[in-house]
Amino acid sequence: MDVPRPMLRRGLSRAQRSGASRAAAPRAAIASPWPALVSAFAIALGACGSRDIALDDPSDPAIGDARTGDADTGPDAIRTDAGGCLAGQPQCANGCDDDLDGTTDGADPECTSGRDDDEGSFATGIPGDNMDPVKQDCFFDGNSGQGDDGCQRHICCLLDDPDCATIYHSPPFDPATCTAAPQACIDACAPATPPGCDCFGCCTECDAAGCVDIYVNPAVAPGCDDTAIHDGTRCPTCTKTTSCATPCGGDTCILCAGQAPGALPSSCAGATCPGGGATCTDSTACPSGDYCANGCCISVIH
Repeated sequence: MDVPRPMLRRGLSRAQRSGASRAAAPRAAIASPWPALVSAFAIALGACGSRDIALDDPSDPAIGDARTGDADTGPDAIRTDAGGCLAGQPQCANGCDDDLDGTTDGADPECTSGRDDDEGSFATGIPGDNMDPVKQDCFFDGNSGQGDDGCQRHICCLLDDPDCATIYHSPPFDPATCTAAPQACIDACAPATPPGCDCFGCCTECDAAGCVDIYVNPAVAPGCDDTAIHDGTRCPTCTKTTSCATPCGGDTCILCAGQAPGALPSSCAGATCPGGGATCTDSTACPSGDYCANGCCISVIH
């Protein structure tokens, strides 16, 4: 099959520019019950140093330090690494500012879910995730392909580029396919879609200069990061699939990624969340199995 090359190959992610090496999370770590661990050990997140924290529940497995390879030091002990991060957890769920941009985990616009293992770019750091530049599926489920989510959309249904059909021509683009997302896709993907995004990775991203809808899939926009959201050559603009999207900004009173609370209208009595969901400052405030993104608890797909 003639798979076209992505049209945007300019620039490198912040992690690539700094030469940082990010280890891809093994598949087993993707299904890790991190929200429960984070909730149980919130006190560990604000401190530094390597230390053991005893668990009260004897049914919890003993876990060693996954980053350093240290063996477990006692029954039901969990180690954090020298920076105070929860060991063995994805970067976007370990309680640390891994890319040193001043934001942590779900407060970082480049964290797309609690399974995201790359806090320094819109890539997820999950092997095999979001690899196809043409056929887009649920961006937030940790894999490529529609088999487990019922979502499939040609990239040209999303990108605003008038030359999209020429660049991404295999399979050919049929505008008639740009219809509402199937209900199976909505049921599977919408609960895990952060405020401001559609199910396919078209997201509203904001900074001091304003907000813009950009496509964040690194298979299409490998040079896009939160420093380049207004650079259309690195972060292409897109049109959301509104049938499978979570709104943000304006009268929704829901914060978009990177948006300050003061940017919401004065009629908003503080930030709210889609469907009346719980607000949060970090994932410790969310129910087990949820993840804090843009101040709202959202589901994690396992």
